[in-house]
Amino acid sequence: MTERSLNTKDTLANNGSALFWPVLLGSSAFGILSFLLPIYGRRLGASALGIGGLYSIFALMTVLIRPAVGWALDRFGRRTFFVVALMCYAVAMGLFCIADSVAGLYLARLMQGVASALMWISAYTIATDLASPERRGRAVGRVDEASARGSLYGALAGFALLTWLPLSIGWRVLFLAYALLAAFGAWLAWKRVPETQPVHPLQTGSRRTISGLLFRLMVIAFVTGASMAMISPLVLIFLQDKFTAEVGMLALAFIPAALVYSFLPSRLGQLSDRFGRTPLMTAGLVVSGLVSLLLPGLSHIGWLIVMWALEALGLTMATPTQEALVADLTGGTVRGTGYGLYTFATSLGATLGPLLGGWLYDAAGPATPFYLNGVVSFAGAVWVLALLGKRPLQPAGTTTQPTGELKQ
Repeated sequence: MTERSLNTKDTLANNGSALFWPVLLGSSAFGILSFLLPIYGRRLGASALGIGGLYSIFALMTVLIRPAVGWALDRFGRRTFFVVALMCYAVAMGLFCIADSVAGLYLARLMQGVASALMWISAYTIATDLASPERRGRAVGRVDEASARGSLYGALAGFALLTWLPLSIGWRVLFLAYALLAAFGAWLAWKRVPETQPVHPLQTGSRRTISGLLFRLMVIAFVTGASMAMISPLVLIFLQDKFTAEVGMLALAFIPAALVYSFLPSRLGQLSDRFGRTPLMTAGLVVSGLVSLLLPGLSHIGWLIVMWALEALGLTMATPTQEALVADLTGGTVRGTGYGLYTFATSLGATLGPLLGGWLYDAAGPATPFYLNGVVSFAGAVWVLALLGKRPLQPAGTTTQPTGELKQ
């Protein structure tokens, strides 16, 4: 690698701006989608199961594509996939803009799934390639922060627009704007993000991609991811039935949680760099599980605000830590493959979860998916300790080394 490339990497590792802004711009629609997709889908005639399918078709595309993307990243470089991902997001937002039926929403979600399959593996791989081992948690947390801030800013602008435009018109204006922002993010990525593919060619058999610990992490990610995805499309429907049908009020209630997602991931990821991955993952699952159990019994929207913020804290503790752990468990020449396998496991869970949640909501009652998710989250915290070990995992390269199963 040239001296100029090394200098570029050092600069990017220090400020993170080259990845930060493309991720932020590409994520601008995510916040509004999390609120409006179930509502807009229901307005177009989708049932609870049909709305769950909108989440599952998105996840299914990531399941099918991500392992191949991870493999390709290690052989053909990282940057091109990152740029193409942002271009695919621009196309997906354009499809949302013109969607006027449930089938149109499904097509847009399918393209969004393709974009997601390309985006997050490449972003996390680039971030961890650029970071030193003792800063990986902070690096992946910074990527998550960029996405959360883009979601927050895009949602605030979107809800402001929807205060004076009807949803049918505002939806089209918003997603046209989001498509343009994603396209601009692709241009920025092409201009500013360096290639971080390892300088040494990948040799067959030179690295063991799946260690025992990575496989165990994939099991945990699949089970807990399926459980959390089970309630994702149902939360707003449940809360509208219980508290208020006013979307603006629910959006305001979510702001504290959005601030947690936007400003804490890198800080909590840095804690996992200092104190190990296992404690943060365990605590995050316990907090998320407790919130899920309490949510159906809330009697006032003020408690909803508190619970949403606590859930955001729990997920922010667990998610960047898991993502950094993938880099700890894989060598640099197969890091893309490692992220491809890990995100395959999370996507498989996200494919099955919404369908199960929609069926339980309709057949067993609105509270059932939330109670089940709480139980699974608590079980997941126990599985983290049992499968990954009670000794806190430390990033590779720090003073305290992981168990002998950790292969580089």
